[in-house]
Amino acid sequence: MKRYKHLLVMEKMGLFFSIACAIHCMTLPIFLFFAPYIASSFAFTSTFEWFLVSTSFLLAFILLFQDFKRHRKPLPMVYLGLAVLVKLIEVVLGSNSFDWAFGLLLGIFISVGYWVNYKHKVACTCKIKRQA
Repeated sequence: MKRYKHLLVMEKMGLFFSIACAIHCMTLPIFLFFAPYIASSFAFTSTFEWFLVSTSFLLAFILLFQDFKRHRKPLPMVYLGLAVLVKLIEVVLGSNSFDWAFGLLLGIFISVGYWVNYKHKVACTCKIKRQA
């Protein structure tokens, strides 16, 4: 488990960005309904949304692929693929009415991918070679 010590911070960051993205997408309709002037703030711009999504995808891909190479357990990568598919469907449909649902699904799929990956790592009985 010592080998993964340096990855735990990155995994926590990846999980944080995934959950932040899901919360962002869920709260956007509420804020738009109750406080239209908040919609023009930085937190609700498409730039901020793409920052959250791309950061989540990048961290998830790096971490999950690294563990996939070691353990050959594809399920976390499948969940990441589902999250990417959800984002692609959202972009293709272009409907702003359901952005919150797509964001919620995206965050859930990436978070479940991290959770399944964590379960694989905890259950791993492989010998971890120390890096010099």
